[in-house]
Amino acid sequence: MKRTKNHLLLVLLAGSALFAQTNPHEQLHDALVVERQGRFDLAIRLTQSVIDSNQLHGVELGRAWIMLGVACEVEGKLNQAQAAFERALGVLKREPEAADDYAAALDNYAGVYNDAGQVRLAFSLWTKAVAMWEKLGDHAAMMRSLTKLAGLSLAQRRRRDARRYLERASQEMRLSRDLVADDLAILCETQAWLALAEGHVSAAIAGYERALEIVKREHGDQSWLTGWEYMLCGKAYAQSADFDRALENMRKGLAIIDHALGTNNPKYFVAQIGYSQVLDQAGSHLEAAQLRGAAEQASKNFYRGQCPGCTINVAAFR
Repeated sequence: MKRTKNHLLLVLLAGSALFAQTNPHEQLHDALVVERQGRFDLAIRLTQSVIDSNQLHGVELGRAWIMLGVACEVEGKLNQAQAAFERALGVLKREPEAADDYAAALDNYAGVYNDAGQVRLAFSLWTKAVAMWEKLGDHAAMMRSLTKLAGLSLAQRRRRDARRYLERASQEMRLSRDLVADDLAILCETQAWLALAEGHVSAAIAGYERALEIVKREHGDQSWLTGWEYMLCGKAYAQSADFDRALENMRKGLAIIDHALGTNNPKYFVAQIGYSQVLDQAGSHLEAAQLRGAAEQASKNFYRGQCPGCTINVAAFR
């Protein structure tokens, strides 16, 4: 799951008013506002506009490129996200006081490679980010990157490595004083994933339900993050052979992701394939095959021409 830092949101302005802003700092703030509201396409346009104005320099410009990369990644525009993070790193490496922003760019850039199925590059960048966070003494950020490394290990069926990363993440959590709700949610989620991989289904269900509760409280019922947590709960229930509850959760999740991101989004494709897998387990083999085929074809059509070499990363679905 992809999550960005929480921001203090004071005002949500109408789209036309947003573009009337002339102050680049205000416009960048507005981009954060609409990003928080899940309007990633508008966040992309706003952030690109302020970058193109050439009024930002140094660390602020690097942060703007990070924002653009994050929004593009959620929209599935992986080639644009990659370009944005490359620009962010290029700007921030020339700013000695921006080590934390540089590490944040590495961390988010790793997520793009993970989405594209390029796990070696994702592992390399997250490992570098962890080393930087450790040097900076940022326990909360270190916990986030370690949790992502645990998820990457689980996707590759390396449970021992995943457990080791999660143990370190838990240690960093105890040392941190500035954790936010999303940090706790993704830790619960990844711990549940490990429990599921080890056959502890009841513990996995409890962990995913806890993560869902946190995300709903933090982001509301209509965030794509909430929809994703419903999908994960559904998969866990399927492992306990409670297919009625599994499919109920997954239908809720798909509806929310559709509403938040639309059906032409890689995250929707992955969720649809996860749903088809549970349908197949429940005995609806024909419907499952049709849904999976449609999702895989939609993914090929989405990536064709805009991201050569990108493929749907089903392993990202816990």
